[in-house]
Amino acid sequence: MLCAVFLLSGKVSIGQKNSDSLVQKNSDSLAQKSPDTLAQKNPDSLARKIPDYDIFPKKSYWQVGINYLSDNVYLGRKDSVKIPYISPSIAYYDKSGFYMNGSLSFLPASGNSHIDLVTLEAGYSFTINDFEGQIAADKFFYNSKSTNVRSEVKGGLNSMLGYNFGFIKPTVQGGISFGKSTDYSLALGLEHTFYLVDDKIDVTPQGLANFSTQNFYGSYYNRRRYTGKRKRKSTGILYYDISADVSNVSKFKLLDYEFSAPINYTCGKWVFNFTPTIAIPENPAEVTLHFQPSTGLPFSRTFREKLGESFFFQAGITYQL
Repeated sequence: MLCAVFLLSGKVSIGQKNSDSLVQKNSDSLAQKSPDTLAQKNPDSLARKIPDYDIFPKKSYWQVGINYLSDNVYLGRKDSVKIPYISPSIAYYDKSGFYMNGSLSFLPASGNSHIDLVTLEAGYSFTINDFEGQIAADKFFYNSKSTNVRSEVKGGLNSMLGYNFGFIKPTVQGGISFGKSTDYSLALGLEHTFYLVDDKIDVTPQGLANFSTQNFYGSYYNRRRYTGKRKRKSTGILYYDISADVSNVSKFKLLDYEFSAPINYTCGKWVFNFTPTIAIPENPAEVTLHFQPSTGLPFSRTFREKLGESFFFQAGITYQL
């Protein structure tokens, strides 16, 4: 009987130790897994990471961070000039699953450095067994001089659902963007996370197929792509004022494929991340340029834009307070 009591008490002690260890491990890792602004690869991005655990941290916490984005690419589209961002951010994650965050995106352009974008976000994330989900609302404040392809978007609503089969996790993301006209988007994805070095490093190869309308792109061409110095082209004493329109912007279609592999390294309350991404655009737009010469009659030219693959990356650091 004494032996039985001893073994039983030993099992209870071991079970308690393992349970505490799991909670601590998941709580520490959640800072790395919690959604943050952008979408690790892009401040505008719709994708968000959801915790891979069935529990939330035992207490709420704040998180601060800073990241560098090599170029702003959205659905395979980008401006003719590279737009890198340096983005400090601050976020609050409640133990219930609610969160909110804000960030500034600074454009370090030569001779024209400025804050290009301010982003505010609030949302709720959850896990139910192997199901994961999230819903979020975003508000964007773009600089009047911004040439970001989404610079005419004022805000949006986004959602994500995923199911973890263990060997693979399919995801579905849906979004609504509000601008001069409303855009609708859908992303279908597959991913799997690998854990290394006692779970201090995780790597998540993932692929996405992005579908969307393009009202945002039409507004960009019409109001941002040709503006200021870009609007006027000179040829000797003759100059042209240029404007542009994009055809069929309300048509819902495949816009790009994206392949990325977010890498996170967790060291205590610090998380270092690096996300390389390749975007392969599809269905280039038909653009009509309107020329108003300083002398003579106006004329127009229509062409199909040339789109190529884009490689960009994001690197950042976050700290849990």
